[in-house]
Amino acid sequence: MNLRVVIVDNSYNARRDIDSKIKWVENDFQLVGEANNGEEALSLLPYVSPHVVFTEIRMPKMDGITFIETAKKRWPNIKYVIVSNYDNFDYLRQAMKVGAYDYILKPAKPEEINQVLLRAKLEIETGVRRFF
Repeated sequence: MNLRVVIVDNSYNARRDIDSKIKWVENDFQLVGEANNGEEALSLLPYVSPHVVFTEIRMPKMDGITFIETAKKRWPNIKYVIVSNYDNFDYLRQAMKVGAYDYILKPAKPEEINQVLLRAKLEIETGVRRFF
């Protein structure tokens, strides 16, 4: 199964950093889109049908929490993963409230990003939620 991924971050360098750490070919993942903020991402999702979206929390126009909360209403099966510089319990709590799949601190480690993607892929293929 080809796992489709979108990266949402207002920093081009942050998007490149996440992109460079993912084992795209080896794990059958595909980057299908990028956005600078949540507003842009909302307009992109219906065209690229991702399985997983990586998003920053703090972005202009629409932040990651508002983006996830809004997107989940229309696309509840997408796995929304926050990748953020903010080691902040309140952000983590908000992310959980809106249904974020995971929360990764920057700079993200390659194994952390790939583990989240592999777990999401396994859950999508089997229909079973796994915690590890």
